[in-house]
Amino acid sequence: MDITFTPQPASSAPGSKGFTAPLHLLHRPVTPEGFLLDATPPVEQNFALSAELPCEHETFNDGPGTFHDLLFVAETLRQATQFVAHQYFRVPAERPAVFVSSGLDVLDLAPWRRTGRPAHITLDITLAPVDVVNGVPRGLDCRGNVAIDGVNCGSASARLQFLMPQVYRSHREAGRQESLRSTAPVVRPLAAMTVAGQDAAITVRPESVGRDNPRNVVVGPPLWAPYGEFVLPVACEPGHEVFEAGSGGHVPGPVFLEASRQASLLAAAELHGLRPAHAVLTRWRASFRGFGDADLPLTCTVVTEAPVRDETGRPSVHTRLAFSQGSRVLCTASAVLLQDC
Repeated sequence: MDITFTPQPASSAPGSKGFTAPLHLLHRPVTPEGFLLDATPPVEQNFALSAELPCEHETFNDGPGTFHDLLFVAETLRQATQFVAHQYFRVPAERPAVFVSSGLDVLDLAPWRRTGRPAHITLDITLAPVDVVNGVPRGLDCRGNVAIDGVNCGSASARLQFLMPQVYRSHREAGRQESLRSTAPVVRPLAAMTVAGQDAAITVRPESVGRDNPRNVVVGPPLWAPYGEFVLPVACEPGHEVFEAGSGGHVPGPVFLEASRQASLLAAAELHGLRPAHAVLTRWRASFRGFGDADLPLTCTVVTEAPVRDETGRPSVHTRLAFSQGSRVLCTASAVLLQDC
């Protein structure tokens, strides 16, 4: 069954918020129930998703215009997976979806280079239910293959868990109390890191993290950098169409991906001379350990390894990252940046 859904307001005009076009999702049922009932039994299922890559978007097209934004792929896959979970796997809407792990890879860089012409993306998605109780999965394993204009060029993976509301609230409160007990006062709270609240002494130039608009900068300058280990504050502007906290008030997943890219760029440029306008994130792996509260200070610690060169001589830098609120680690990640020039 082919359906079209628009998870956020759709518009093709400059300055639009959310996605710039509807997403088309095709279910490929493997059982008669899937054809007849428009629902799936709790077994592995396949979907195909297609969309036009945005051309005029405040976030996904902000920057030097060198590459298509991997963030768009991650956000598209995230929203499609959650839509499928409720629409096809019967996961109750009141169960929050949380990420346990996530990964992205650019396998062929050529299709990711922007040409100034419209481009189309397709994702072949496989979802496998995990921990099924009374026919409803408590989690989903997600694997996706990415193609741009018909050329296979990337892959994505994720593990989602759907929590009972009371379990979710209990975890949130326990984690929040731990963060409150250990939050260092040197880190500015979220509200103080907004564009309106920044002054020149605490800002990061957008071009240094591959952006043009200051509102898309989600990291601040290092709070300290002992022995090449950079510790940066992480925050974004309230009301942001991609990075704003949801109704639950926790730090959204796209913030961790974008902050990983931006923090890695800052460290790689400072230590190894990478040029942000021509550096692209080609690999990202993240493991999530808890919920981050959007109203509490969040920091990212990033460490780089020595650059290596690929078969064509282009340098790449591998980084390791940890996101924390106080002494509580919310997410650990690794990233690879490739200098494409």
